[in-house]
Amino acid sequence: MKKKGFITILLLLAIGGLIFFLARKPKEEVELDEKEDTQVEEEVTEKGEEPKEEYEYTGDTDFTEFSSDTQVLGEETEATFAIEELEDVSRDGFHQFTFTLTTGDEEEPFVTASYLSNMGVVRVDFQGISRDSTDIGYQQEREVDKEGVLKIYHNISADADQELYDIGVSRSTIFFLTSEQIEKGKWYVILQVKYPGAADVDVDLGSENFSEDDQSIVGVTAEDGATISSYSYSSGTGLLKLVWTVTSQVDNPIPSVSATYNEDDELVVTFDSLATDRVAAFGDTLTLPSSIIAEVERVGDSSVYTFTGLDEVREYKLSASLSPNQVILEIR
Repeated sequence: MKKKGFITILLLLAIGGLIFFLARKPKEEVELDEKEDTQVEEEVTEKGEEPKEEYEYTGDTDFTEFSSDTQVLGEETEATFAIEELEDVSRDGFHQFTFTLTTGDEEEPFVTASYLSNMGVVRVDFQGISRDSTDIGYQQEREVDKEGVLKIYHNISADADQELYDIGVSRSTIFFLTSEQIEKGKWYVILQVKYPGAADVDVDLGSENFSEDDQSIVGVTAEDGATISSYSYSSGTGLLKLVWTVTSQVDNPIPSVSATYNEDDELVVTFDSLATDRVAAFGDTLTLPSSIIAEVERVGDSSVYTFTGLDEVREYKLSASLSPNQVILEIR
């Protein structure tokens, strides 16, 4: 009886000890992979950001056919062409401009491409053009802004059958002009311009808004070789646009210039210091649309353009542009 009771007591003690051990046993540790968790958070953050498109030249393009020399397609004939479309696209190391031309003649289009250092452009000169249907109007531009190829600008020509397109570049570069007949009566004229690389030039580009207030541009002077080489104008939808083509012997081609209304409500534009003004040498007046006349006076190094014929004080904008290098007056 005692033995049986003793065994029972031992059994109860053993069961109690087991219960105590199980109750005190620590929980199984779960190791958090903080590195993995952090990576997930980083991936979510990166996914939410828009990736930046960066240009990178692979070095695979063969530029042996490219040159900075004047290049010519076709020859001068009686054939006429219509420019139907202009497309531009970035390629590996260069920018490509493709003009689509149509014709009822058999000849290849007569086109010249040349680098004009005084304007900072590669000019494409089309001859024998009967119609131009690109979406770039005269004295208008399409921005490119890619590795030193800045824009394509539709310039004005004195000849009715000539069209001029200027590709603005940051510095001298090489290019390649070619053509391809797609089908009878349809041609591609292709200009490939090697990216010259961006250049940082600190230039005052004048006003961004129209106003009747005084406006000015701080630029170079006669000592820097500041020159007005030519002018052009256009008008439409109540806007007169006069463009002076300018050059200099330094990096900044834009001369100092100011504009203000005088006591007679005439708009006076003054170039304070020019080494040369070839426009002033043309004559004393410039006859412009809407009965507006610019009276030109050259005194020492300064050139003064006084605009008469304005029916009232009108808002204007005095600005500048690079490649092509221009001072621009717009009156509305």
